[in-house]
Amino acid sequence: MENTYLQSKFNKHHYHKYVVDNSTNEMVCMGCGKVRGVKLPKGKNKFNASTTWYNGYWYDSILESNYAMFLDFRLKAKEIKSWDRQFPIIIEFEGTTILTHKVDFRTENLDKSFSLIECKGYPTPEWKIKKKLLMVMWLPKHPEYTYEVVTENQVNFARA
Repeated sequence: MENTYLQSKFNKHHYHKYVVDNSTNEMVCMGCGKVRGVKLPKGKNKFNASTTWYNGYWYDSILESNYAMFLDFRLKAKEIKSWDRQFPIIIEFEGTTILTHKVDFRTENLDKSFSLIECKGYPTPEWKIKKKLLMVMWLPKHPEYTYEVVTENQVNFARA
């Protein structure tokens, strides 16, 4: 049954029309990208960043989703072997876990080294502490890893 003009103009909700995504085998709405059985995140998070849908995943900010797109471009250009999102880092001291920090991205480079990439719009005091712990306690034990922070100024290709 088709909606009338007024119903479609003032109706803020739509009926989900799900299709199967071939890459993930999940039911995804054609109109909004919602995965069946998963709640959509509310518009903005506590840092006033908009959650963004890209390539089958929700990202915490537009900066993060733009960087994921950039990593896809680098993968297609064969500049990197692969990349992961939300890579967990377990920081331990004398066998006791202090914290688990999820870095936004981990890339595997062509020389079999790895890069940890953090997308930051605003450096919070909590993140600064986690960064120091990662630099002092985790990175020296893993020499094949490098750590870099990407800011909004470095990812400005998406504004074109």
